[in-house]
Amino acid sequence: MELRGDSMERPLGTSLKATYRALLARGLEAGEAANLTAFLHGLPSDSFHWTLPEIEAVIRRRIAHVADERLAAATNNLAVPPRERQRSTIHDRRSPRSGSTHVIDQPKH
Repeated sequence: MELRGDSMERPLGTSLKATYRALLARGLEAGEAANLTAFLHGLPSDSFHWTLPEIEAVIRRRIAHVADERLAAATNNLAVPPRERQRSTIHDRRSPRSGSTHVIDQPKH
């Protein structure tokens, strides 16, 4: 199932908030919970001080960027006609002179 627009915002925000709240419930401070939430969602956390809105904004930008790249790739693939692939057969690989199916032909005198 593919989500678009507003429907995509809810799962991301919900996921981030759920992670953040679960970490708070386990005794982490707000800054620690935010940094760990960022790390768990693929963002660098070393020497960063994240907030939940910053994490959400960066992840949304990443998702939008990936969607734009996919759209560009799909557009480019449709614009270029597919090249025809020639099938190779055993007959194409045989020597045109010998016509033999043996791997090693008998020496010719």
